[in-house]
Amino acid sequence: MNVHGKPPAACQDMADIRQAIDSIDQEVIGLWAQRFEYVKAAAKSKTDETAVRAPERFAAMLAQRREWAQEQGLNPDVIEGLYRTLVTHFIDEELKHWQKHPV
Repeated sequence: MNVHGKPPAACQDMADIRQAIDSIDQEVIGLWAQRFEYVKAAAKSKTDETAVRAPERFAAMLAQRREWAQEQGLNPDVIEGLYRTLVTHFIDEELKHWQKHPV
């Protein structure tokens, strides 16, 4: 038995599968929330909007996530889309924080 319930091959019914998926999703969302805390901490050291947006870092981050997705057998376009949406939101939130509390 793994952390999220039975391994996929050992699931006997949809209840087992749904329980494991819900557990994984809850953990992923918790990790995204933790990631956002780091984003807010980073906002404290940025001096202007360009530093907050960091377009080169954004592009490099997306490329790395695409690579990681491929390594895991996932569609890199889908994973890039998820991260593009998530990180764009986090950047918008970071901008709001930075505008209220400029360095």
